[in-house]
Amino acid sequence: MNDFAASITFDQLVSDPYPIFARLRREAPVVLLPKLGLWMVTRWDDVRQVLSAGESFTSAFPSMATQIFGERSVLKVEGDAHAELRAAVDTRFAPERIERATTLTREAALPYAGGLGGRDELMSGYFEPAASVALARFIGLPDVDTDALMRWARDLTAGMSNFTADPAVHERAMATAAEIRRTIEPCVRKTADRPDGSVLSQLLHSGCPPDTVRSAEHVVPTFIEILSAFLEPAAGAGLTLLALLQHPAQMRAVREDPRLIRKAVHETLRWLSPNGALSRRATKDVLLAGQMIPAGATVMAVIASASRDEGVFTDPDTFDINRIPFPNLGLGYSRHACLAAPVVGAIIGALLDVLIEQHPRLSLDPGRPHDLHGWKFRVLTNLHVRIGDPARGS
Repeated sequence: MNDFAASITFDQLVSDPYPIFARLRREAPVVLLPKLGLWMVTRWDDVRQVLSAGESFTSAFPSMATQIFGERSVLKVEGDAHAELRAAVDTRFAPERIERATTLTREAALPYAGGLGGRDELMSGYFEPAASVALARFIGLPDVDTDALMRWARDLTAGMSNFTADPAVHERAMATAAEIRRTIEPCVRKTADRPDGSVLSQLLHSGCPPDTVRSAEHVVPTFIEILSAFLEPAAGAGLTLLALLQHPAQMRAVREDPRLIRKAVHETLRWLSPNGALSRRATKDVLLAGQMIPAGATVMAVIASASRDEGVFTDPDTFDINRIPFPNLGLGYSRHACLAAPVVGAIIGALLDVLIEQHPRLSLDPGRPHDLHGWKFRVLTNLHVRIGDPARGS
């Protein structure tokens, strides 16, 4: 066993996982971490194999996510069941929906951006509420309180990454999932009788024979899973802005040419993705990079590490929006890639477009550092900025 891997703790990964990932890529790219009870896979080719080889690595296994969402969510089933659920909502997240997502996001973001001034915290004051309002309208929950949507997403995400098995965190996530079921139950009944084209409606009706619908038990786990990702566009936008503000020359370039925002988002999803790792279960003994992973082992395909693989990316630890375009894994890969990838990118871009249009002289507030932590999910808790041109004291 690799001595370094044997020493890695949860707290070390939460603080700053990137130096750990780099050393694992060099010394032990496929390795058991005994203190976490899982196998970690850190190189590009191996990560993609774990995520694409469904006969060897499955997402359909008991986990924290299945306890919280239920057994039938789209990311926790395989085969025909997965194909059926994915097909039911694919059209709602298709590329042609980008224009609608962009419009909804700009409409939601403008009031929040207009309320900023002086010194502000942008995660809770702008990115998270604006993204939540836009997504609620997009999926068909416009009447649900924005604070509730954000709380739901935080509680569910914390529950899915509860590697220390904190009972309070688990109980809160389970209680939140139960609250969501109670809240959307009337919507399920109404939409089952009267299809309205929303995501929930598509889950209930799409692909079903005439005069039939899927049961609530069949579709609600996937809907809760979608709600758990409500803050991911906000996270991507916040991390993109943080990266740009830490690299002033690239921030100036974006101000001068807003079309570069899309390249900045793509680079951030490589360099500092909110989604750090995806879990799988080995269905059989699997030889990967010279290591035998036993059947039944939990395997973490570390997207955040693969996206900084020195064998794939030149100078991978450098943030560079002018990097030659290359696919990255920030929104997943293969059959379980993010359902809403085109929409997520559109929402992130629109959030940044509106903010920079309204406040082109944003800068980091040096007196209030940001808080960035986590490895399975990289969380930017706060982002304090000064609104205006610091050179003029505004």
